Amino acid sequence: MKTRILQILGVAAVATIGMVSCTTDACKDVDCGMYGTCLEGDCVCDPGYEGVNCDTEERAEFIGTYNVTEACTSGNYTYAITVTTSATGVTSIIVTNFGDYGVNVNGTVSGNMVTFASQTVGGGTFSGSGQISGSILSITYNVTAGTSVDDCTMTCTKQ
Repeated sequence: MKTRILQILGVAAVATIGMVSCTTDACKDVDCGMYGTCLEGDCVCDPGYEGVNCDTEERAEFIGTYNVTEACTSGNYTYAITVTTSATGVTSIIVTNFGDYGVNVNGTVSGNMVTFASQTVGGGTFSGSGQISGSILSITYNVTAGTSVDDCTMTCTKQ
């Protein structure tokens, strides 16, 4: 009887070891770089990063100089803007010459979207949002100065 119990325990131990050794680590050969974490074999990127190895800043596709055509309630305009990185964070950008006002506005990038929180521009208050697709950045915004509101849509083509 004692021998039989030891045999059963021995078989159970071998079966348990066999099952544990069949389990594989899905993250074993996955490199998520400095800005990602492996979860079940896939990289989950930190905010502001994307790509297979989480090594590309999301804002990188926004950076550059653009030719702008703009339709506003006040009229139609053409001019150029430049989008650069901001030192305030990996999701932040700065748009220079926004609205052809010669001012800078700050935006926050998430994926292919950009949001411009309410901020003072010249003598008014500005806010808006947009998205990038390939080399085209589209932005809708409004500027309020006193009781006057100017609603605008920008189509920005990367040079």
